[in-house]
Amino acid sequence: MVSAFRNLASAVSGEVPFRLQSALCCRIVFALAEKQVPLFPITKNNTMTFADLGINDSIIQALDGNNISTPTDIQLQAIPHILHHTTDLVAVAQTGTGKTAAFSLPILQSIDPKLHDIQALVLVPTRELGQQVAREFFLFSKYLSRVFAEAVYGGAPIDDQIQKLKRPTHVVVATPGRLIDLLERKALSLDKLRFLVLDEADEMMNMGFQTEIDNILTSCRKDITKMLFTATMPTDVKQVINKYLRPDFVEIHINADEFVNRKIEHQYLICKQDTKLNYLKAFLSEHASERGIAFCRTKVAAKRLAKQLAGFEVTADALHGNLNQEIRDKVMRGFKKERINLLVATDIAARGIDVKDLDYIIHYHLPEKTEHYTHRSGRTARAGKSGISVCLIKPDQMEEIQTLQSELNILFSPLNLQPKPEKPEPPITLHVNIGLGQGFTKGNLKEFLVEEAGLDMDQIQIVVVEDNRSHFSIPGQLEKQVLINLKGYKLAHRNLKFSR
Repeated sequence: MVSAFRNLASAVSGEVPFRLQSALCCRIVFALAEKQVPLFPITKNNTMTFADLGINDSIIQALDGNNISTPTDIQLQAIPHILHHTTDLVAVAQTGTGKTAAFSLPILQSIDPKLHDIQALVLVPTRELGQQVAREFFLFSKYLSRVFAEAVYGGAPIDDQIQKLKRPTHVVVATPGRLIDLLERKALSLDKLRFLVLDEADEMMNMGFQTEIDNILTSCRKDITKMLFTATMPTDVKQVINKYLRPDFVEIHINADEFVNRKIEHQYLICKQDTKLNYLKAFLSEHASERGIAFCRTKVAAKRLAKQLAGFEVTADALHGNLNQEIRDKVMRGFKKERINLLVATDIAARGIDVKDLDYIIHYHLPEKTEHYTHRSGRTARAGKSGISVCLIKPDQMEEIQTLQSELNILFSPLNLQPKPEKPEPPITLHVNIGLGQGFTKGNLKEFLVEEAGLDMDQIQIVVVEDNRSHFSIPGQLEKQVLINLKGYKLAHRNLKFSR
């Protein structure tokens, strides 16, 4: 049947006006879907419009207002299916391919605004992604008649969210844990639900939401349309598909043979022992006007790296699981508004982040899993732009680079970069207004400076601790780093004050 489709499509392209071609092609796609055949791959020269896909004028007006005129591959395939079929859908597409619009546009068009019931539910792994998805529903519904979407997530007062849900709400975007809490409190009902979307399903599995997703899917009616969007297809995602989606589901693969965006240049930089920070600074100096994310494996490492970069020519800040929501939001605002050039993050903390126009991704530590590399690197080279993904490695980690090449079908090239020798400055002595009276000894004062100022233990010399004051010596070039990291720091009911 696929062969017959190709022959027919070839004939159509030469003899039928384009709009008729589009309509006929869509009908063929629907026929293939009914036969459980995967949808056809979109060619690079496809010029279909949102109108060709069946999107109405009101939504197209909102798209035009956001400078969105040409559907992406995932939108070309998913939108007609969601608009015209009730069969379940699995879409394997890299982050940044336009998948949110791929499901939000047809869902918005299918909502009945006269019914003040929740008709669509979108499950997301993180607060940030939930806010982003809800915002897109809001933007695309600008010219529709009273269609409302609400985002609910942890880290925000649940009572406020319950009050908002008492208003007419047609679409709910939720993190799994918060949705379970709201269902247990009977703050919302899914009885009238028509669409259920699992967005970034692989990330939700990685974050341990399996039990919550099981509970939610089990509580929903069996006849609703379920859609699962994922960048990778690990075993636990396959289990969700086999257990909860109906057997006639349609599966879409965007660039199925290349999970990683081909506009990304993959590079590695071999760092000598204990020189990785210097190599990172050399890279950042060459890209000082650009923006990117540096990934670390642990919260401690992310926090420490950001502190080690304090006072450097590139402004950096950290995003990790130990931050409260207020500080996390502050960091993200600074990054999105380009006050911060480099975001230092863990894989978990960065999930759901959507920031446009990132120039590079740095793997300060290699990811634990191959699919994590896909998610990391996929945050650059979006919307047709190019980007680079750089792995900082030790000589004995070349085997891991070769594994990534083999499993992801990509090619790494060596990055030739040498750190500039850092000119040492004479030691200086800093005085601080804490001491024995605040519970400090020589040992734990040094530990405090390592953890909170980003210093190495051997960089702190001649430590003297008195009753309510102390002093210590450090290399002169580290003074700015210490003062920036400890500015406004409050300890034992007093603000830290430093002087020479």
